Amino acid sequence: MHKQKKGKLKIQYIHGLGRAVRSFSSWAFEEGFLDENVMQRLKLPQLPKTFPEPLTEEEIQRILTVCLNDTKERLRNFAIIMLFFDTGIRLDELVNLKISKVDFTVGEMTVFGKGSKERKVPVGTQSKKALIEYITRERREAVNPQDNDQVFLSADGYPITHTSVEKVFQRVKQAAKVKKFHPHLARHTFSVRYLVNGGDAFSLQKILGHTSLEMTRKYVNLASGDVKEQHRRFSPMDNLSFRATKRGRPRMKP
Repeated sequence: MHKQKKGKLKIQYIHGLGRAVRSFSSWAFEEGFLDENVMQRLKLPQLPKTFPEPLTEEEIQRILTVCLNDTKERLRNFAIIMLFFDTGIRLDELVNLKISKVDFTVGEMTVFGKGSKERKVPVGTQSKKALIEYITRERREAVNPQDNDQVFLSADGYPITHTSVEKVFQRVKQAAKVKKFHPHLARHTFSVRYLVNGGDAFSLQKILGHTSLEMTRKYVNLASGDVKEQHRRFSPMDNLSFRATKRGRPRMKP
């Protein structure tokens, strides 16, 4: 049941309600509560094919600076955001990350993605350093012994929650004065910058845990646009002081 809403509804909201109603109808039919799957032919509105713009390098630097300047659990929050930007992991994967699943020697961590699928994700030198500093200098012992293997804990010694991480992002967003900043946008930003910096789509697919290349191709398209913009700014010939004085075809001597 949903409360009545006034005004226009977002197409994404309507699409979500439609999916829920159709799934419920299928369940009721399969369980024998309905003689017919009445919502089987329900057509869902087509969602616009939009993709969030990744954060710029300047925005990323402002965000990281804000984290380090903060006085409240700054090493933890800095390590969290570094991991998001450096690995593209999901919020759920970060919240449930275990110390025993991080190989600091190799620079790799094992996460459990959608469908409880396990995969290995490489971690860069700077992110690994941030993680070690948090664990050795700021992280306190867990209140409950069974939580000792959790990487990220609250100041009270309890495992962090999805909500607490989202609140960190909101606080950083306001302090850094960026329009949008949330864990999934950090995942988008990692993906695009990984490709722009020379990574390939197949390795990105493995890092992100995508089952197909369909989603990864969208990042490739975004990265291509970023490359074009970079070329406009840093084109070797456009930035060369040389200017041709004659552009016509040279005449052949008789």
